[in-house]
Formats: sequence, C-alpha cells, structure tokens
Amino acid sequence: MITTKRPVAWSLLCVLALGVSAFGQGRRNQQQQQQQVQTQPPKDLLSPRAQSKDESDAFGALQKEQAPDKRIELAEAFVAKYPNSDLNQYAQGVRVDSYSKVGKYKEAIGAAEEAINALVKYGEKIQARAESDSKLSDKDKEAARKKDKNAVFVDKESAEYKTFFSQSEEQIFGLHQFVMNAYQQLNDAPKMMEWGEKALGFKPNDVTTLTMLSNVMAERPPASETEKTKQMKRAEELASQALEALPGFLSSPEGSKLNAAAQAELTASMHYTLGLIYLHQKRLSSSEAEFLTSIKSKSNDPIAYYRLGIAYVQDMKNDLGMEALGKSVFLKGVSEAGARDILKQLWVNKNKSEQGMEDYIKASGAKIGQ
Repeated sequence: MITTKRPVAWSLLCVLALGVSAFGQGRRNQQQQQQQVQTQPPKDLLSPRAQSKDESDAFGALQKEQAPDKRIELAEAFVAKYPNSDLNQYAQGVRVDSYSKVGKYKEAIGAAEEAINALVKYGEKIQARAESDSKLSDKDKEAARKKDKNAVFVDKESAEYKTFFSQSEEQIFGLHQFVMNAYQQLNDAPKMMEWGEKALGFKPNDVTTLTMLSNVMAERPPASETEKTKQMKRAEELASQALEALPGFLSSPEGSKLNAAAQAELTASMHYTLGLIYLHQKRLSSSEAEFLTSIKSKSNDPIAYYRLGIAYVQDMKNDLGMEALGKSVFLKGVSEAGARDILKQLWVNKNKSEQGMEDYIKASGAKIGQ
C-alpha cells in the first residue's frame, strides 16, 4: 500500500523516463506519410537524357516494370552499368520507392542519399553549362545550330532555368523528408532528428517537418540532464514555430486538401508535443493547458490523457490526475498499462483498496468529449 506521496512521485518519474513513445508507434498518422519520390524525368529541355540507345532501352524497361522486386533488380543493374548516367537520379528514385515498398528501409535510405548526390551533380552540370553558354556570342550560337539543329542554350535568367532549380530543391527536400520517415520506421531517433534538421535547412517553415521533429525530440529526451535541457529548448522552438505557421498552412492549397479530421489531428499533435515539452521542463501549468487544448481537438487520444494525468499528479492535483488517467485506461492503447499502474497507486493510496476502481474508469470514460 502506498502511504506517502513520495513513492507515487518516484513511480511517475520512472514512467515518464520510460515513456510511451509516439516514435515508431504510428500515433500521429500524418507524420508517417511517405514523401513521393520522383522516378521519371519531366519532359522539358533541361531534363536528363540517355546518351545511347542501350541506356535509353535499359531505362525504358525500368520505367515500365511494376513489381517492386523486379524494379529493384533493374534499377541496381542500371546504376551499375551506367554509373555516370544523368538518369541515375531517377533510377535511384526507383530504388528508394521499391525498397521502401518491400520494407527494406536501410537500403531505401542509401538509395535516397545516392539520389540526392545525383540531383546535386546534375544541377552543377546545368549550372556549368549555363555559365559556358552565357559566354557565347550570337555568332557562336548560330554556328552551333548549323552543326546541330537541335542545339539548346541554357539561359540563367530564363523561367525554365529557375523552375528547374526550384523543382530540384523540392525533390532534394522530399528525399530528406523520406529519409527522416525511414529512420522513424527503423526506430532510430538520433538519425531521424539529424535528417529533420537537414530538411529544415531547405524549408525552415515546413509544418510537417517542424511537427515531426519537435515531437520526436519531446518523446526521446536524452539521459543527460544537460543534453535534455538543450534538446527541449530546441524542441520548444520548433513546436512554437509549427503552431505559429499552422493557420497559414491550413489555409494553403496543401493544407486545404486535409479533411476536418486530419486538420484536427495535426492541431492536436502540435499542442500535445508542446505539452510534453513543458512537462519535461517542469512547467506544469503550461503543460496541462497544452494537453487540454490538444484534447479539445482530439478527445479520444489515450496518450494525451496519460501525459495530462502525469502533469496533474506532479502538480499535486491528484483528483484531476486520476480522472485523466482513468480516461486513458478507458481508451486503451499503448498507454493503458502505464496509466493503469499510476491510477492504481493513486486509487489505493486514497481509498485503501482497489475496490471501485474499475467503475471509476468507466465513469471517467463516460465523460470523454463532454
């Protein structure tokens, strides 16, 4: 029997340290959507071209194949036979897409890194070509056209040139997000965070990246208090930035594609993450407020109730904590065992036995959404 508050507090600290991690659990659906990887070149003048008929035929066969295992085989053969092909960025994209479909995330990550390198390499080639073409006189260009009627010159000031690099940056950013997601699937938080920071280097205000990265930072605190303080500070910056950008995102073309449930899920996720950060920082009132705001958007999230219960108990609001934990147990999910354990300690400490606890859980569950 628990007779003092100290064992309860110690138990809570242990549970909080172990956590009910969202990382790799799939609790935030929008965080697990894989980025689309480009596997075919667009039809424009700056797109890569095959340098021989054999290369063109091999790439054509790769494009036509639909079975992931066979696509992997053809893509591996293509990059091995044509290591310097301008089309490698797309062949690597096929490897990324196909390896991820068969659950080989390490291989998909390697392919994504190769795809990024190929995109950068081809971009540098286009830049060099533009620099060279800018030095040609009209007479030089005319002479070149006489030799090759299909000769094309790259103009750095053209819309096509600017669009090419804008699209390349989008592809590179998408690959960074893919790698971030893949490391999430592999349950490798440090690598996921590393690639999340890299992705923000391309798009500092990307709501999806900000939300994912801040959530993982909050869910996976370092053991060292010094490192934990540093990580929570960064997580708070990212989570606050995500919340600030949320209204603009929801009104954007991309955000407007989300249905009401998905928008509510995203909003709940952001407030949940900030609540967890504040909980780690012992800013209990702020933590409670954020969890409650999260629950307003998504009233059936057992983990949010679980964390809210911990915040209440650490804030010496045991009755509120018990109700939140009761709701978490009622909703089940990955937090059920932890929530039940703490609720049991609190219930026995207050009532001197377990009698009536199951009825209390049902009564708490009946209040959800009210």
